[in-house]
Amino acid sequence: MISFQLSEEQRLAQTMAAELARATLRPAARDADEQLAAPPSVLNEIWAAGIVQSQAEADAARSATLNAILLEELAVATSFAVAAAAPLGFVSAIATHGADAQKKALLPLFTGDSYRAASVAIMEPDFAFDVSAIRTTAVKTPNGYRLSGIKGPVPLARSCGHFLVVARCDDGVEAFIVERGAKGVTIGERRPNIGLRALETATVTFTNVEVSASARLGESAGCDVQRIVDSARTALAAIMTGISRAVMEFVIPYTKERVVHGAPLAQKQVIAFRLADMRIEIDAMRWMTWKAASILEKGGDATRQAQLAYTYAGEHAMWIADEGVQMLGGHGYLRDNPVEMWYRDARTVSALEGIVGV
Repeated sequence: MISFQLSEEQRLAQTMAAELARATLRPAARDADEQLAAPPSVLNEIWAAGIVQSQAEADAARSATLNAILLEELAVATSFAVAAAAPLGFVSAIATHGADAQKKALLPLFTGDSYRAASVAIMEPDFAFDVSAIRTTAVKTPNGYRLSGIKGPVPLARSCGHFLVVARCDDGVEAFIVERGAKGVTIGERRPNIGLRALETATVTFTNVEVSASARLGESAGCDVQRIVDSARTALAAIMTGISRAVMEFVIPYTKERVVHGAPLAQKQVIAFRLADMRIEIDAMRWMTWKAASILEKGGDATRQAQLAYTYAGEHAMWIADEGVQMLGGHGYLRDNPVEMWYRDARTVSALEGIVGV
């Protein structure tokens, strides 16, 4: 029998993440959006929850499903959710695909007490970007590889210590671990986005960056880049599910209290039906995301399910956010309410590819 009931461990972790989001992240989200920066104190509180560190421990029991559950809860403050998911994606990729020497060198860096930024760099700043047609190249040299290309937007790029750069080479598509301080790595100016404004995203240019053969993820064995893409799409689907739920949970009390023409908005048939549709779509997004995460967790081929979850969540998160703005009328466009911020964040997240992971 298929059951979507959470285990005791999952419920406890979900409650922890929900409380962190309620008490710390959501109250700080608006100021971070206005100031165009994520406060280090808030990032450290996210880190203190242990979500990333638990994945970096040598004997960690990693669960993509649990991570998807946590990201949904954190997504009430979307910039902070992505700030958590970016190093999570990097660490998960190293832990899953890395050679022993790579795990030993990198994973301990993420077990400390302070937030540490890192990111998976798949997306490229091109309107015609296609994850199946990566333009960044890795040319073999006598000592390793030479990387050339541009990645972006990369969250918290100036703070990242490492990038996991996906590039095309003779052997197909591979991922390479690149230190931010490597010669030829240039961090561009921050890019103004409609949403996720607190993340200080920027492009990262790799100009003939020389890396050793040991920088190739998995070393001589290489890695499964498609699985890294699947993990990223699952994480983004979880975040979009969380944004959608935040919108729904905000507009339901509003429509119950807002009286128009002698009756609460929620009693208007058109509003009631749309609220019901919101709930249906959010549940569908969640089940699709959890199914993709479960397949990843069990080591199966999650490509189809991750793509379905990512695409479905992207389409319906935007519909739900738009409906939320409309239900609030003129108030939906005011910064006094968080719905306009969630609308902008949903639009931005739905256009991203490969910067996070579960």
